[in-house]
Amino acid sequence: MLSAVQNQMGAAEPEITLEEFHDIFDTGAAAKGLARHVVERIPKMIITDNNNADAFGEKVSCSVCLQDFQPGETVRSLPQCHHMFHLPCIDKWLLSHASCPLCRRDM
Repeated sequence: MLSAVQNQMGAAEPEITLEEFHDIFDTGAAAKGLARHVVERIPKMIITDNNNADAFGEKVSCSVCLQDFQPGETVRSLPQCHHMFHLPCIDKWLLSHASCPLCRRDM
């Protein structure tokens, strides 16, 4: 994708670095993410056969990695929206974003 952006910018433009490329998408929001101790306080739950399906009977999945939850897995359920995610997926997200990756509700 970086090379596509560079190609569109033309040969006369100086080559941008990967760091500068990521800054293109920066929203400028003051709060970038949550502190690790705050992330650790978000409730965890174990996936069972009883909580592994939505209202339509479809298996629930992690919206970050798109993998279905398996019985016995530990997930985080976000307090305001109750969306669930694998621990490694949501923890990494929340350290750099202070919102739900699915509905974008602020934490």
